[in-house]
Amino acid sequence: MSSLSPRPHFPSYVDAVLRHAALDPFKAAIGTEGGVVTYGQLAEAVHCATTNAARAGLKAGSVVGIVVGDPVWHICLICALHRLGVVSVSLGYLETGLPLGLAAILEDAGEKVDFAGQVLRVAPEWFTRPADVAPARADFGPTDLCRIALSSGTTGLPKPIAMSPEILWHRLTTYLLRGRFGVSEKVFCGPPLRSHFAFAIAFAALMSGKMVCFASSAATTVPLVSYFGADLAVISVHQLSELANAQHAQFGGLSSLREIQAGGSTISDALLGKVRAVLACPVLNTYASTEAGTAALAPLERLGALRREGAVGVLAPWAEVVACDEEGRELPPGAEGLLRVSAAGMAPAYQPGLRTVEEPAWFFPGDIGHVTPERVLVIRGRDAEFINIGGNKIAPERIEELVRECSGVADAAVFAVDIKADFPQVWAVVTANGPIDPTAIMRHCAAKLPATTPTVIRVVASIPRNATGKIMRDKLRKELAGG
Repeated sequence: MSSLSPRPHFPSYVDAVLRHAALDPFKAAIGTEGGVVTYGQLAEAVHCATTNAARAGLKAGSVVGIVVGDPVWHICLICALHRLGVVSVSLGYLETGLPLGLAAILEDAGEKVDFAGQVLRVAPEWFTRPADVAPARADFGPTDLCRIALSSGTTGLPKPIAMSPEILWHRLTTYLLRGRFGVSEKVFCGPPLRSHFAFAIAFAALMSGKMVCFASSAATTVPLVSYFGADLAVISVHQLSELANAQHAQFGGLSSLREIQAGGSTISDALLGKVRAVLACPVLNTYASTEAGTAALAPLERLGALRREGAVGVLAPWAEVVACDEEGRELPPGAEGLLRVSAAGMAPAYQPGLRTVEEPAWFFPGDIGHVTPERVLVIRGRDAEFINIGGNKIAPERIEELVRECSGVADAAVFAVDIKADFPQVWAVVTANGPIDPTAIMRHCAAKLPATTPTVIRVVASIPRNATGKIMRDKLRKELAGG
């Protein structure tokens, strides 16, 4: 009998994806404007990418960034690095300077990357021609650091979050319990793969043998969903608005959808009305974070009148949310306070040099709200983003809804600017689809929320949003108000 003790085994999400190549190699795995990749083709591309990554000198235990736009290549590289025991992190070009302890960056655009270390350019042959090496597989233990995810970063730079095989397995399997996700066959993934939102959508679909589809732009979303017959769309609320606009402009093409899951921000009455005018399928609102995964979800109609108060969903069976006071003490049920979340697949912050990952007990997302006796989660706003005018606190999203109701306004973002006076100023930044009348906007807001009426209105070409569609208010404040 061998005296060697085997490493603790835990299911690998990458192995779960690749096993479908053995079960049904001709089944469609990934769909893009460029065509379809089957599970057999995906497995072969992962094998090629694994050998080429090993030939490039990427070592087990190192951290490697992926700055790759092509979703098929991106997925293959995540799988290849995992099989080599390399910790992967998906990045945008602006995130390559984060303190992640990167050993190298893989990129596909040939643009200059702001990184002093090794930058490897991936090309088609990485996925079609195996290198003349036979790299040894390096399996991660259940609590080993295997991937780093980046938070949404609405208040500045994204925060790196540490993931282990155990955390990812729990996180991805809970996705299969979200609405129709588990019974769907073809899933459209709206966010780009540099976000953890998209990573979870894509790998939850692939590990359960589904087809996942990606569009390169809002303009190609409707024809792509129509062509592949996607029956589920998982998107940001901003993408939901773009989808409704596309349907208004050219009705038809989304009859295959049986459900839409939208997250990242609240869904206003105006947006819901626009969606309902062109889409008949159920729309689920989801409340989730990179650190804690999905905590609540529900069809919009299930939330009823509570939705106007900020209801975002019913607590998931794998999650618990309580409100706390400023000292972190738990408040009675129904009381409003700073929310605290516990869920399956909780992930802690990452620090360079971290090798093992322990799931934290709680996570504070920074939201103010409460939970009803029926387990409905109500969010009043983010604590750091509340606009406080003389003690009158309001979430900027409420003002944005009013601004978007005005003629000529396509999109809006609202934030407070400290002018070193008695009260801060409320600024509204808008994009236009017609003539903008600032006075009319102020008058409309004053009639509904007189204490927090915007006093400065700026028209811009576009409003900056992160990969999950959330408004980057700090970026706007710094660029337009210098603060």
